[in-house]
Amino acid sequence: MCEQPPASTPHHRGLVAASAEEPGTRRRLRGVVQVGGCVVLSAVSAELLAAYADNTGRLGPIMFAVVFFTALYGAPALLVREITRRAGWGWDSMLLLMLSLAIAQACLIDQSLFSEDYQNYDGWTETYQATLIPAVGVSVYNAFNFILGHVIYSFGAPIALAEAWKPHKAEDPWLKAPGLILAAAAYFVAAGLIISDPESQNASVSQLLGASLLVIACVGCAYALGKRHQKKASHGADEGASAPAVATVFAVMLALACLLNLTGEDWWGVAMAVAVTTVGGALIVVSARRRGWGLRHVAAVALAFLVSRGVLAFTYEPLTGTVAAWSKYTHNAVMLSLVLVAGWCALKIPGPSSTPGRSASA
Repeated sequence: MCEQPPASTPHHRGLVAASAEEPGTRRRLRGVVQVGGCVVLSAVSAELLAAYADNTGRLGPIMFAVVFFTALYGAPALLVREITRRAGWGWDSMLLLMLSLAIAQACLIDQSLFSEDYQNYDGWTETYQATLIPAVGVSVYNAFNFILGHVIYSFGAPIALAEAWKPHKAEDPWLKAPGLILAAAAYFVAAGLIISDPESQNASVSQLLGASLLVIACVGCAYALGKRHQKKASHGADEGASAPAVATVFAVMLALACLLNLTGEDWWGVAMAVAVTTVGGALIVVSARRRGWGLRHVAAVALAFLVSRGVLAFTYEPLTGTVAAWSKYTHNAVMLSLVLVAGWCALKIPGPSSTPGRSASA
């Protein structure tokens, strides 16, 4: 009979140590990739995917934008997700916290919502005037477009896709204390740089106060809904009709996302955008209550909006600056490819050990 090498030999101890450390190392590496991919995707989907700025097709400015918008959008997205998951809340609370971030971004940080001619973008003044409410100095179209855009593209969609990359860890915290501190510091530094820019000092005292109250109200509603979600979760999952197929969810939401992105910038366009958003939101809420709704369904919703934005970006020129056609279309193709890769990683069929439950409930 062959004898096994004694456990006390240095060779055997080295093998045992290596086998024990390798899985943990891989897990940490995958966690870093997940968090890093999420914040980069946040920067891409919020700013670069739409290809509207003069950094379109320019490698240096694009790399700077990735770093800066990772701090401005990706970092607070991570913080909101950490709060939600650690508290045991659902997507309804997380979306309300994202709404508070969106209002803060458009009204308190860059204050673009109150600007009549922000950064000299083509057509800004005309769009601002088309649905302006003079009493509050706000364009209704801009308010709906900016705030909803931040909720979806800056925060919501990247988190939805990133959570689906590791379904069995979707409800777990991603960050420890150093990561939380780094994310908070990055956000405050980036936000501070924006606020200090004269272009971002457009709001009156009353506008700042009103926006601050809205931010506080969103946080309060998120807390209230979070408590209700905890009580519902303790009673188990709903029974009844099965959720629609992931492909069906993607197709329907892609059609609605394209329709939303093609609405006009006048009052009729606002009415159409509100109607489309209401229909889409209602479909998601109803479907999320059905048996079998999960992370891949949520990821399909997110991917539909990102694909719509990326495809439509091929149809217009940047709003400022001049970009060569080959450079612009290369930029569009690369950004859309990044989104498609992220979507594929999220929607691929999970293995037996990573099959999620109803962690993605509304």
